[in-house]
Amino acid sequence: MEDSLGERTVHFVRDVRAEVRKVVWPGWQRTGLLTVSVAIVVTVISVLIFLADLLFHFVLGV
Repeated sequence: MEDSLGERTVHFVRDVRAEVRKVVWPGWQRTGLLTVSVAIVVTVISVLIFLADLLFHFVLGV
């Protein structure tokens, strides 16, 4: 016999909570380092796309 929607929801929430407890969360220092790394990569890629856009604009005259 199948469980009701409420029973399945409760089971799902319990499973999610059990999995979240297993997660190893990074500390504040690691989080800050990763945030700075992402900001640097985004900035570099943005500059490269901007330069490519300028080049195409210059070459194609669009």
